[in-house]
Amino acid sequence: MAIKDILLLLQTEGDTQVAAPYAAVLANTLGAHLTAAGIAFEILAPASFMGDYPYEVLAAVTEQSRVRAEEAYARIRAAAPDSLSSELVQIDALPGQARDDFARLARHFDLTIVGQGSETNSDDELIAEAALFGSGRPILSVPRIQKKAPSFDRVLIAWDGSRAAARAVGDAMPLLKLAKTIEVVTISDPRIPYKELPGFNITRHLSRHNLNAELKRLTQSGDIGETLLSYAADAGSDLLVMGGYGHSRLREFVLGGTTRTILSSMTIPVLMSH
Repeated sequence: MAIKDILLLLQTEGDTQVAAPYAAVLANTLGAHLTAAGIAFEILAPASFMGDYPYEVLAAVTEQSRVRAEEAYARIRAAAPDSLSSELVQIDALPGQARDDFARLARHFDLTIVGQGSETNSDDELIAEAALFGSGRPILSVPRIQKKAPSFDRVLIAWDGSRAAARAVGDAMPLLKLAKTIEVVTISDPRIPYKELPGFNITRHLSRHNLNAELKRLTQSGDIGETLLSYAADAGSDLLVMGGYGHSRLREFVLGGTTRTILSSMTIPVLMSH
């Protein structure tokens, strides 16, 4: 299936929308519609403070968030080509509810694009995490340092044979078809024969789709996430595709170690599926 409907999370703080230019160019290149979602957090003061915090003051905070989203969207439209099909939607909700609302919204799109979480604000990270685990759709995270336009000449797939990794490969297929080179990397014992590596069969599967896929064996040195990111930098990869992992805790999710390392330290866009 082609990617024709993209959702973008407008970041909740500041003027820097690291994912917006990337998302606009990608949507226009793919001939996809881009929906930019702004989050306006509703603030409720404790009952004991209502006398000091009148409703009008709290409502003004929410309204300011709406205005920032409108201004961010206006900047996207001003920089984007006229051919881009796009719209702005606003989500007004309490912080915890906003995460669930955004995840539900993301279920209706082929791909959701988010910016790497702010070092000083965790709201964006929590919303993106909710979408990863709650939407059933792929999430593409764009690093804060991203400057170049979307490119998929060299795509790196982190493969461990898991369900999440298989889902990510399937979700990424429209982008993989744009790649000139695909490297499937697996971290394994160097004594394991090549044909017994976890990535052997998925590499063969991609080749049957007429994709230029090659299997690479990596030796783990320290953290798995750091090993993947180091190789991606050395290989000049344009995109990393991998499964997103978490640990259930009641109805919430917390990111697994490798997933968190990738999202906090990534230097290239990362497409994840859960």
